[in-house]
Amino acid sequence: RLNSSHLVISYAVFCLKKNRPISIIAFSFLVYTFFLMIRRPPRSTLFPYTTLFRSAVPRAPKRVGIAADHGGFELKQYLAGILRDAHYEVVDFGDGRPRPDDDYPDFVAPLARAVAGGQVDRGVAICGSGVGACIAANKVPGVRACLIHECFSARQGIEDDDMNVICLGGKVVGNALAWELVRIFLQARFSGAERHRRRLAKVAILESVEAVL
Repeated sequence: RLNSSHLVISYAVFCLKKNRPISIIAFSFLVYTFFLMIRRPPRSTLFPYTTLFRSAVPRAPKRVGIAADHGGFELKQYLAGILRDAHYEVVDFGDGRPRPDDDYPDFVAPLARAVAGGQVDRGVAICGSGVGACIAANKVPGVRACLIHECFSARQGIEDDDMNVICLGGKVVGNALAWELVRIFLQARFSGAERHRRRLAKVAILESVEAVL
């Protein structure tokens, strides 16, 4: 099973094979990662490896977080209701009522942190177009959010890229299509193929390095 130590060793071996010196920043990153590994940090730390590798054993999501601003409020209410009818545990991060002057980061960011920290299994983020919600969600380390408006990507985003937050446009998709996309998103499982693990590990390292820089 992959863990942080594999990432540290793989990066060092890569540098040695390519005969490249390890920069001060990269070396600091490796030392800091090793320090975090020893401390056995919680999922909310800067390096979201526990979130990434927790997906190594796919399981059916049961606890779903949902959030929306005024542009996605009606769709949020519809999806929350139908999810509960389908026996999912729904955690609503707001907004609790439609307010034209509310801001999507205020609701999407708490949802994204809950997904990254494992408080919910997957998340649904909604705004008018879905774009703003997607941008905000991806600012949280450990979140892999994507704007989805068609069925192929709703499934492939999970199977290949281990997407954990689906973003929808409340002014773009209707209720029926939105539910179909969410249903596919929740039923799909990460394939766990080696090539996908390798790519996701690189994404996690890139995310961590950029955060340090």
